[in-house]
This record gives sequence, structure tokens and C-alpha cells, in this order.
Amino acid sequence: MSNHRRIVAILLALVLFAVLPACGTTAAPATVASKASTASPQVPTPTIEPTQTPIVAAIGDTLIWNNIEVTLVSVKKLASDEFTRPKAGHQFIVVHLKIVNKGSSEVDYNPFDFHVKSGTGNITDEECCLPSTYTANNILDSGKLSPGGSVVGDIGFQVVKGDHQAELTWQPDILGNAGENGWLLGL
Repeated sequence: MSNHRRIVAILLALVLFAVLPACGTTAAPATVASKASTASPQVPTPTIEPTQTPIVAAIGDTLIWNNIEVTLVSVKKLASDEFTRPKAGHQFIVVHLKIVNKGSSEVDYNPFDFHVKSGTGNITDEECCLPSTYTANNILDSGKLSPGGSVVGDIGFQVVKGDHQAELTWQPDILGNAGENGWLLGL
């Protein structure tokens, strides 16, 4: 290898080592804010540290990441129809979410940020085609939220019937772990 190529290779390696860490996120870790309760005082919101167990919230709880608040409002089972049937041993569900931008700049949201993780650890994406029994006509699309903006919408999934450990997970950071933080679906 010529001297010129070695110098170019070394410079390229140095640039990659300098640039790649800058591509990482400087966002605050995810936290959970529980539903307000009149029976007990508000408990401080837990924060995920690298050595802690990921957050698993309940239906009605709000997860917060980098000034974005996402609340799992409800989970409903959905009957199949004559044309759209789930895989054997599975059922359709629809999750209803509310996303709020509490920050001072525009943020993106996308249904692909959400997944279902089974009790056995299988992580799956949203269901592309829901049966005609879904009539709410409120599918969550992708978009942007201005500061203070909010959006509500539904995402459909297939889950294993009777999986009491199934979770809806939220991966707002493309570099994050898809199964790290979420809500128990209560199935």
C-alpha cells in the first residue's frame, strides 16, 4: 500500500472515530409518569439508567423521553372477519395512544416506533391490514408535532392469545432497543 493510501486510510479512520460518537443520542433517558391518583401521593418518576431494568408501565401510564410524552390510553381486542384472520393462536389488538410534544422544538412521530414484545421475547411490528371489525378510522400515521402539539391514534398488532406478559414497546430513538421500554398490555 502506498504512503498516500495509508494516510487517507488513517484520516478516514480518525474521522469515523470522531463522527460516530456524535451520531449517538444526547436525549434524556425514558421515564414513566403514572396516572394521577387521589388515594396516594405522587411517587417520583423513575429514570432508566444503563444498569437498571427497563421500564414496564401499565395501561394509562405515560412514558416520557426527551420531552415527548406517550400515553397508552387503551388496548382492545379485535375480532377477525371473513378475509382478515390472525395467525393460528394469535388475536388482533388495537392500542390507542396519545403523543404530546412538551419540548421547544418540532419532533417526529411514527407508528414504526412501536412494537409488541411477547412473553417469550419475540418483538413484532404493527399489523398492516386490520379486519373490517376495526371501525374507529383513527390509525396513527407518521408526522411531526410542533412544540405543545399532540396527536392521538390507533395501531393494530397481532399477539399470542392469553399472553399475559405481552408488552407494547416504544423505541423513539433509532439507536435504541426495540424491546426496552413499554407497557404491559393486560391481555
